[in-house]
Amino acid sequence: MKKAMYLYLLLLFPFLIFSQSNSTTTSNQENVSAKQLNTNAGVKINSIQSQFSNASIVEYQNQAINTIKDFYNYINLYHSSEITNELKVEVDKSIQYLFLSNSIQLKDVFDNSEKPISLNSFLNKCKKQSVVISVSNFNQSKTISDSYFTFQYTIQVTLNSKTTSHTVTQKVYFFPGEKEFGTTEKNVWQLKLGEF
Repeated sequence: MKKAMYLYLLLLFPFLIFSQSNSTTTSNQENVSAKQLNTNAGVKINSIQSQFSNASIVEYQNQAINTIKDFYNYINLYHSSEITNELKVEVDKSIQYLFLSNSIQLKDVFDNSEKPISLNSFLNKCKKQSVVISVSNFNQSKTISDSYFTFQYTIQVTLNSKTTSHTVTQKVYFFPGEKEFGTTEKNVWQLKLGEF
């Protein structure tokens, strides 16, 4: 019972931290440019660096790393002995909420293919196969884009008792969006996972 409650809280965590749903993000795009993000948010952004102090940027980058880790933790929940079909649906929603768009393209770490696959295809492969993914060795880019951070890290994929290691580079988009606080709307900065 205690583990089931932990799983439930873990699923709700992104909904408590971030407010914008994927339904308001740009769909059917593989890459989202800074210009598009600025237009969607209705705010002119010169750059992340002009908006925040270095200490704040480091804190947001740490939050971005934790968001990446959350993604892989959710994937590992698919094959937990205590997960029900209802919880799997919630895991799907939580993962999709972490990403900027469902059409984001990800590296296919399950096959020796250079062709990227969609987020939904990636998740389907994770659900159909008994896969465990761990992440390590995060390096953040010294150069910060106007609308995203770039991280390079290592993922170890264990599938059918065979472990492979992959180095991936992933974008984490960082942009303002409107959030409702009762009857008041306020611009808040959000982190959403992008392609790797």
